[in-house]
Amino acid sequence: MMMKSIIAGSLLGLSFLHAGLPVYAAGTVAEQQTATAKSTVTTPFTTLAVRAQMEKVATWQWQHIAANGWSHSPLDWTNGAMYAGMMSLSKITSNPFFIDRLVQVGKDNNWNTGPDRFMADEYCVGQLYSQLYSLYKDPVMIDKFSKLADSIVAAPHTEPLDWKNGVHHREWAWCDALFMAPPALAYLSTATGDPRYLETTAKLWWKTTDFLFNKQDSLYYRDGSYIGRKEKNGTNVYWSRGNGWVMGGLVRMMDNMPANYADKARFQDLYKKMAYRIAALQSADGTWHASLLDPDSYPAKETSGTGFYVYALTWGINNGLLPEKDFLPVIQKGWQALTDCVQPGGKLGFVQEIGAAPGKATADDTEVYGVGAFLLAGSELIKYDLRKNSSAHIIITNTTGINREDEIVEIPYAQFVAKLGKAAQKSFKVVDIASAKEIPYQLIYEGEKIAKKLLLQVSIAPGATINADVLEGVPAAVKAKAYSRYVPERKDDYAWENDRMAYRMYGKALESVPKEMAYGIDVWAKRTSDLVIDTWYKLDNYHHDNGQGLDFYSVGLTLGCGDNAPYGKDTIYYPKNYRHWKTLDNGPLRTTFALTYDTWQAGSVAVSVTKTISLDAGSQLNKMQLQYNFKGNDIPVVTGITKRKDPGNILLDEKTGVMGYWEPTHGEDGTIGLGCVFAKEVPGMKTDNVHLLSPGTASSQQPYVYYFGAVWNKAGRIAAADEWFRYLETFAQKIKQPLAVTIQ
Repeated sequence: MMMKSIIAGSLLGLSFLHAGLPVYAAGTVAEQQTATAKSTVTTPFTTLAVRAQMEKVATWQWQHIAANGWSHSPLDWTNGAMYAGMMSLSKITSNPFFIDRLVQVGKDNNWNTGPDRFMADEYCVGQLYSQLYSLYKDPVMIDKFSKLADSIVAAPHTEPLDWKNGVHHREWAWCDALFMAPPALAYLSTATGDPRYLETTAKLWWKTTDFLFNKQDSLYYRDGSYIGRKEKNGTNVYWSRGNGWVMGGLVRMMDNMPANYADKARFQDLYKKMAYRIAALQSADGTWHASLLDPDSYPAKETSGTGFYVYALTWGINNGLLPEKDFLPVIQKGWQALTDCVQPGGKLGFVQEIGAAPGKATADDTEVYGVGAFLLAGSELIKYDLRKNSSAHIIITNTTGINREDEIVEIPYAQFVAKLGKAAQKSFKVVDIASAKEIPYQLIYEGEKIAKKLLLQVSIAPGATINADVLEGVPAAVKAKAYSRYVPERKDDYAWENDRMAYRMYGKALESVPKEMAYGIDVWAKRTSDLVIDTWYKLDNYHHDNGQGLDFYSVGLTLGCGDNAPYGKDTIYYPKNYRHWKTLDNGPLRTTFALTYDTWQAGSVAVSVTKTISLDAGSQLNKMQLQYNFKGNDIPVVTGITKRKDPGNILLDEKTGVMGYWEPTHGEDGTIGLGCVFAKEVPGMKTDNVHLLSPGTASSQQPYVYYFGAVWNKAGRIAAADEWFRYLETFAQKIKQPLAVTIQ
């Protein structure tokens, strides 16, 4: 079955039925799982089960905000903690809604921190900004926070931490601050490569720890005013969520420490002391009650502290600091307790309200920071399961801020077989572990008998990772979405298409019909994802829109939709039409063919060429590889898009290598957008009376490679010039930053 992602719109003012979120009915995961998925969920600790719980809780939270508004400012520490968990969720879900929503939060905040500039709570949101910057590389995301961080680094920090004189407005004088501030500065250090932020974090962490950490109990007081206070049973007052804040902040800070960081061992030692102490304090119900040493005085479950503990303890196992045999039972008991507190619609209950000390919690009490802790815990459980129980054979990571929807990933088949052996040589299927859904694939032969590549079609959100297993068995049938063929019944056309558009190039027979003669690449406009070439040629009235689209693009004696030819003295040296064709691969996800042209004169140079064109499912652009043959090292060539007499929109971006054209409207038939993308800068882009032109130099030794294609505004995907140009620019980014693939 095909893997689909729904593009999410802005949260504000939208029904969640249309905002890209899964829908949850009472007691039912709306993402209706297949029989395969259901059989996979044998315990609540599998990747599949944990991800489903995470999405359920996260979905409820965003729905609640949409329906009721923000309970706290989007800049507030409460939401900052939620964003930390949502960011972790975004890395393991194929749904781009969650990361898109976080980016929108930053935009809505104008990338500001809170108004009380030096209070730790007010820049907890800096964790989000720094993580987003690492992904999107947009300086505006961290510009304001960086300036604040520079001020924090420059401050003397010599004031005592006694709880008086409003010290919390200036220093990390309470234990909660150790989640709010240190990770924000540590993530900024990672994002910018500036070690000052991490160095300041470490210095201030130990200042707070020296004041609030009780070495005898291996726990933190909430602030100086609690030192010496006692619970009803005579023990010291140690707040569960307060120490959860500390452990959560501690592991997030260590996540940003280089392997050779000088003070890392000291932090690890502190972490282990707390971990052993916390594990021993778990209540029989699996949670940690609001008071760590007097749990009977607060008998209700409490999920915010519990979430942070499950998160931090699982992190310890995943990073080799804690023994699995001692801590895994604690973790699993804690996660089971957390999920037991999730109501059928996704609301997380038993979250103690905002406070500074142990307090009550009921099944109906919830808060965004509890959701953040829950999601952080789930993210580490998934890491554990993938490492121990579901070791992925193929790991695909999107390291960019681009939503890669229905993108084709290439894996050399020889490497695939070498890594996986027999499993890859038999009938196999590729399954996304987090969703239990099959990933469609195609073996590529390039006209030979032995497979050369394995293609996978995936949808992967910005910053996300797909972990996939290769399993023996018969894969699900994949609907054909790319196809090509020689068309002798229509004057030697060679036509090809995918689920977006269709194209054709012309053969020798057309040269005998001067009125119809054309050189370049023709475009057929489609509004259906079905394959139409065979049907349209049979109907022979494809210049009329019968509901699926039509051919209204005019090529004539031009390069059409992005063809290429030798160039010199302001002259394009066109060949005659192709003489030989060969289909190399033909779907379901990619079609590839080669067209060979007889020798012709390009000025004083005799030239021949073979054009190898491939088109992938889900793409508006084809890949063109031209192998020119001539005497000498190189010749000038030009890639062109036919320009119309009436004005259209033009994009010539030499730096990014993007050439785009949005044609004038063709009456009721609509508008065609055309484009070419090159993998490098293209100096000298220009227009003349006939074309948009991108010059280049072709070698007789290596193929000349670029991408070309088209879009129709009536197809329902791209309706305007700015959208089309943005698509082309994004495509250029994708070919320069491909998805990262690991086989293990």
